[in-house]
Amino acid sequence: MPRREFLRKASLFAVSFVPQTQLISRFKVGLVPFGKTTVETGVQDFWNHAHEVAALGVHDIEFNNTRAQIAEAYLRRLPELREGMSALGIRMPGLAQYSHMDKQSELEAIRQQHLLLGEFMSKIGGHYITHMIAPSSILNEVADEAAYSQIDLKTWIKNLNEVARNVFEQWGVKLAYHPEQREVNHHLYEQVLQSTDERFVHFVADVGHLAAGGEDAVEACKKYRKRLVAVHLKDFSPTPPNGSVLKAGDVAFGKGNVDLAGIVAELKRSRFTGWVMGESGAGDEAMYRYMTENLRLTF
Repeated sequence: MPRREFLRKASLFAVSFVPQTQLISRFKVGLVPFGKTTVETGVQDFWNHAHEVAALGVHDIEFNNTRAQIAEAYLRRLPELREGMSALGIRMPGLAQYSHMDKQSELEAIRQQHLLLGEFMSKIGGHYITHMIAPSSILNEVADEAAYSQIDLKTWIKNLNEVARNVFEQWGVKLAYHPEQREVNHHLYEQVLQSTDERFVHFVADVGHLAAGGEDAVEACKKYRKRLVAVHLKDFSPTPPNGSVLKAGDVAFGKGNVDLAGIVAELKRSRFTGWVMGESGAGDEAMYRYMTENLRLTF
């Protein structure tokens, strides 16, 4: 065996046997602020959430732009946004957006919106847009199973490839697909990932949604490691408390069946360098404490 190949394999062998406690986190840690926003109060909601997480010592956040419309509000007022975020010591590496990406009739409007998001993220030092499909007329996840069976998968894949390429080539910002619970158990998410261009369509692994849909979240992070830009840490229980709706994120961290520690260990082992964002875990402070005290992560 050539000496160079021997050294490469010896290095990989050594890394695989490093005790988990000695593995170094190369990823950045943040939060998706807990709580809902509305179209009417979206900008104020953003700043309220930003103040709350900054008070905990959190520096990286991802925010859902669908209702808040932060990008639209501040693209032409960037100095004001930068000043406010700088005063709080926060950054926004990612911004989430629901869309009707499977509707050909809406493609041009979706393209222009995502180019606007790409410009916004590029100019504030952001890195990715979290793409989520809206299966019904409401731009949000819905509980109606039938809505997911009506998604035009072929058109979705074609449009996603096209829009992701446009955004990356013009602004250098990655569009990353975030599968939700029913996309997983309807067997849509792997079809989307396997049929899209990995150069332009990336992956946000929401481990709660993956688990709720019946997937092994650790294995999903391994399988799509090359395309992974962010991980949403979220727990899930098939028997949620208080009769709440069966949904990812229905329990506090550590109270469900998602192997959060195993996911963190895998991200360390694979030298993941993206973002790990806590989400929906019974509030910002509860997530912060669990991630720092139980998972030994540093914000």
